[in-house]
Amino acid sequence: MTSNRELLDRSLKAVWHPCTQMKQHASAVDALPLVPIASGKGVWLYDFDGHRYL
Repeated sequence: MTSNRELLDRSLKAVWHPCTQMKQHASAVDALPLVPIASGKGVWLYDFDGHRYL
């Protein structure tokens, strides 16, 4: 199974994120929290590490 970190690294290398400045993702100190969503059910979203978000 792929982890959140692996997906985020791959995404930042290969995908243009038009709604954000790429420099905001470069530094761990200033980084915006990106959460790759694996699935959703009702009001809940689940990431690839199994965390649940409302």
